[in-house]
Parts: sequence; C-alpha cells; structure tokens
Amino acid sequence: MNLTALEYFREVVETKSISKVAMNRHISQSALSQNIQKLENELGFMLLERSNKGVEPTEAGRILFKYSGTITRIYDKMKEELDSLEFSVENIRINGSLSLVDYSLPCVLYKVKKKHPSYNFEMHARSNIDSINDLINELTDLCFVTEEPCDDRLDFGRIGKERIVLIANANSRIPDVIDVQDLQKYEMVLLDDEALIISSFLKSKLKSVGVTIDKIPIMFKVDSIPAAKSSVNNNLGICFLPYMSVKKELYEKRYKIVEVTNFNLDYDIYLVSHRKCNRNRAVNDVYNYFIENGEKDFC
Repeated sequence: MNLTALEYFREVVETKSISKVAMNRHISQSALSQNIQKLENELGFMLLERSNKGVEPTEAGRILFKYSGTITRIYDKMKEELDSLEFSVENIRINGSLSLVDYSLPCVLYKVKKKHPSYNFEMHARSNIDSINDLINELTDLCFVTEEPCDDRLDFGRIGKERIVLIANANSRIPDVIDVQDLQKYEMVLLDDEALIISSFLKSKLKSVGVTIDKIPIMFKVDSIPAAKSSVNNNLGICFLPYMSVKKELYEKRYKIVEVTNFNLDYDIYLVSHRKCNRNRAVNDVYNYFIENGEKDFC
C-alpha cells in the first residue's frame, strides 16, 4: 500500500476537499486524484464520493479511515526502530495521562537520560484504553494508566498516586474547608478530556455521596490544564486539578487549596509494559527504573 496515497486520502476525508489538500501539498488535483484512484484499485473499493457537503468517504472509505491512522503510526514506529539500528539510538515511546506527560514525567526522564544518553523519549497524552491498545499494537513501549490492566500479555506495577486537589483563586471568598454538599453552591470549571480521567472520577465519587454533576453550577468545560488554570487565574470558578500542575501557583500563593471533607479524588498510577521476555534492554531499563523509584522522582 502506498502510504503517501493513504495520507492524501486521510487529509481529503478530514478536510472534505480534494482542492484544499492539493493546494496544501503543492500538487495538482489530478495527481492527487490519481493517487487515490490507485488506492481504490488496490483495495477494490470506491473510497470517496462527492456530495453537497463536499467529498465524503464511502462505507469502505470509512473503514479505511478508521484503520489508516494506526497503519501510518505503525510504519513510523518501524522506521524509528530501523533508524535506531543505524545510529545506535534507542527510541522509547511512552503514553500517559495529560497531567503526567506535561508535569510529572519530564523530571524522571531527565534523570534516565543522564544515565542512558543514547535513549530518546517520546511522550503522548492518551486515555487509558488508547494507551493499552497502543501497547498491544506495538505503537508504544510503556504506558501509565489508572486501572490495573486485565491482559496476561502485559506486566504492570503500581508506582504511586496522582493527587487531585480543588483549587480556587487566592482572592476567592470560598472557605478553605467545605463539605461535599457545598460544591453545589460554588461555580466550577470542569476539566474534561479523554486523556484526563478527573471528570469521570469526579462524577463517580459525587454519585457515591448522593450528588450528581448536574447539581453543580458548571460554568463551562475545558479540555486542557492550561485552560483550566487560566479560568482560575481570572477567578471564574473553582476547579479540580492535579496537584503537580498547580504546585508552582500554590507556592506563589496565587491559588489556594479548598479542602472537601471526606472527599478524595486521588487515584493509583500503574506502569504497564509487555512481559519481560518481550521487552528490549532499553525498555526494560526504563521500566525497572520507574518500578524501583516510584513517584519520588516526579517533578
């Protein structure tokens, strides 16, 4: 399969336009159409059709699009491993929650890099399910998840906890200590993203104490930690955030922690990899480092 043609196909589906992709790729529309025609001939299915909404994938096109991202990522991973043979560099991919990737893992990997200068690291923020699937499909080497994996092809170890705190602007009039029922009184910004599991934990924990999320005045949802912090900076509401992501602002007294009595959102962190017999030396070195040092080396 011609991977360039596959990339063209993906971009056409995403933009719903052959002309836009041709312009962005600096090729003629006819050349782009010929590439996709060869892909259709190879697979034996028509992949695209024109509609009043632009170019739309056929049913076969939707199937190809679903798997095309994985195909290109596997190819990129293969190329990286081949390059590592030529240049004697070990490339290690790591998946984890957004907060770990952005705030906690860099410090640990800095120490590993000092110990093993030939190891290169690539980090991606992914959900639990996507991280495990990437690991099984050889698209990543290690991943951090918040649930024990149920797959006998994998090894895992608990390496610590992610501490989640309720944050308010330091100038907010909200008390330093509140009851969980009091959450219904205060405007909140909800951090909601598939690579973060805070919102799902919050909904589950609230339900267990008889409070539903719709009873809390959610001003708006954001899909990133910087957006949530910007909202707190502007005193637009309180927000549950990973402690590691707000440690600096707490030290500078720009934020304050609001304690919610008898309400804990902390969750366990598990490191997952393939079984030891299927790990290469570099991945095994990093896996063992995390297991031995746990969370004490996190930023």
